[in-house]
Amino acid sequence: MYKNYKNLVLVTGLLALIVVALGAYTRLSDAGLGCPDWPGCYGFLTVPKHDADIALATQSYPDMMFETAKAWKEMIHRYFAGTLGLLILVLFILAFLKRQYPITPVKLPLLLLLLVVFQAALGMWTVTMNLQPLIVMGHLLGGFSILSLITLLYLRLTAKLIMGGDEGAKHYFGLSLIALGVLVIQIALGGWLAANYAAPHCSGLPFCNYAQPFSLSSVFQLPLEHSSYEFGVLSQQA
Repeated sequence: MYKNYKNLVLVTGLLALIVVALGAYTRLSDAGLGCPDWPGCYGFLTVPKHDADIALATQSYPDMMFETAKAWKEMIHRYFAGTLGLLILVLFILAFLKRQYPITPVKLPLLLLLLVVFQAALGMWTVTMNLQPLIVMGHLLGGFSILSLITLLYLRLTAKLIMGGDEGAKHYFGLSLIALGVLVIQIALGGWLAANYAAPHCSGLPFCNYAQPFSLSSVFQLPLEHSSYEFGVLSQQA
């Protein structure tokens, strides 16, 4: 039973990696608003394919341009993410049922379950708030957090089975926290950069050749003439 549980954690971790990659692919394909609603697509459980359904979809969302390819990219990502959520739920249930065994962590699966629920909410807000960069960045961090915690769960199961614990790692705990903090900030900044489509706006390294004064509030405000943050709508200075 223990070995089966560890294998299930491994499968869940591999699926989490796929979900993160699919999320990145969806973003880089500009398919984040391929389905303008959540959790369905234009009011359907799957991408509309019949002429009547497509006509109804375009009528329900007249401001959106229906593109089948982008819609499928978004929905495939959601299907995989939903499957990941179900697997994490199974991990928690099994851990709770086997909580009398000291080698079966329960807090980590519980944290994963809470995190995946919040991640689903971020996925919904990503669409309903028109790719708001802060939400997109949070969604990215949530995906990495789920992948990291599943990896940690697998390592703890392996360590307790083979080495009898992680006592030897305590000496590096403080340094690891500092490194982790720097890594999280770097990933967040990368997500913030991508969510604002800002990479092409600054030539030169390490400094920006075209840096000009700007209002800090403009970085966090959607310009009035735009309905979403897609394709980058902030000024070059911002």
